[in-house]
Amino acid sequence: MPQPGAARGHTSWQWKLHSQVVQLLGILSIALCGLSWKNRSKSGQSPLLPTLLLGLMLFLAVFGIWAFYHLPRPVIVSVHLAGGIAMLVLLIWIALSQISAGAIDAEKAQNCRVFSLLGLTLLLVQVMLGGWVSSNFAANACTDFPLCKGHLVPPMDFSYHFNSFDTPLSVGQLTAIHWMHRLGAILTAIYLCWVAVKVLAIEGLQNIGKIILGLVIFQFVLGASNVLLGLPLAGAVLHNAVAMLLLSALVLLSFRIRKSAGRA
Repeated sequence: MPQPGAARGHTSWQWKLHSQVVQLLGILSIALCGLSWKNRSKSGQSPLLPTLLLGLMLFLAVFGIWAFYHLPRPVIVSVHLAGGIAMLVLLIWIALSQISAGAIDAEKAQNCRVFSLLGLTLLLVQVMLGGWVSSNFAANACTDFPLCKGHLVPPMDFSYHFNSFDTPLSVGQLTAIHWMHRLGAILTAIYLCWVAVKVLAIEGLQNIGKIILGLVIFQFVLGASNVLLGLPLAGAVLHNAVAMLLLSALVLLSFRIRKSAGRA
């Protein structure tokens, strides 16, 4: 459990950079929200999304201050990760609503609507599993690939529960967290590759399909190499960045499909 005195230890340049970025995002959120309300009649667009963005920023700020002294690290990381993802999605959707897009085959696009949303949902779950791995320091629980500890299904302990945060996790528990993320990665990669192939057949969406397919393959190779190389810092950062790029591509796909039906 974090102690109040631990706050004095956060003086690294990474922590300071994070604080500066958060402040800039806060200013951006206030500006977007203010302008959306001011120009709502002229633009004809609802200020709902910018307002949600500002509300989310305020929640994360208050939660971060309170949770640091009351909640264990995995919970704090998970909530902030989910909040960061929601902020990214809102910012992308707000930006896309201001940009004109080319025509697409609306009928075929609507047939892929459910598949694209399911792909986005799977990716979100997988990203949260990745955050759970990171927050519990389980990334190096398995150092071989494609096997884990020499087994396709290694010995694992799924008894993880929320009242066990005060005690270190066992090897079996760490292995279970890592293995679930690895299994999720395989299932998500297969499904998103299938979605990308379907999107490649839709006129006006081929470029998005190529981007999704390329990012999925690159991300999978990157994840495997991180395991084999012992999770170098550069590889871990790149793994997170590619995940956000893939998320952005899927949000773009969902937006274009929704807009083709006149609902964006």
